[in-house]
Amino acid sequence: MNDWKSGLDAYFNEQKGTKEEIKKKKDQARKQVKKFMKKVVLPAFDALQKEFTKHKRELQIDHKKDWAAALVKKKKRKEFVYEINISTDGEKLMVRKSVYRPNKNGKLKLGVEGKIRNADNSLLIHAIKKDDIIKDFLEFYKDATRIK
Repeated sequence: MNDWKSGLDAYFNEQKGTKEEIKKKKDQARKQVKKFMKKVVLPAFDALQKEFTKHKRELQIDHKKDWAAALVKKKKRKEFVYEINISTDGEKLMVRKSVYRPNKNGKLKLGVEGKIRNADNSLLIHAIKKDDIIKDFLEFYKDATRIK
C-alpha cells in the first residue's frame, strides 16, 4: 500500500536531480560562451578595429552575452557588418555568422549566413579561433567592398 508513496518520492527526487543537472549544464555553457566572447571574438574584433583605423575606416563593436557584431563605416557611411551568434544544439554550443553587405543602393542587406571557416570545418565553439574569425571577416569584407 505504501509503494505508491515511495514511488512518488522517487519521482520527485529524480525531478529535483534532473533540474539541478540542467541548471549546472546551463551554467557551464554560459561560462563557456562568456570565455569564448572574451578570449576569442572580442580580441579578433579589437585587432581588426586597430587595423581598419589605419585605413581611415571606423569599426564599431557591439556585443551581448551570446552575440557580437562589427560594423565598418567609411566616411560615416555603413559599409559592412559581420555578426557572430552563439546558439545551442542539444548540449553543443554552435557558432554562426551573418554578413551584411551593401546592395546596389548602398543599403546593407543580409548576404551570407553560416559557419565561420576553420581548420576543423566545424560550427562547434571549441573549433573557432581568433585567427579564423579575422580571416573569415576579411574574406567577406573584401568581397563585399571590392570595386566591380
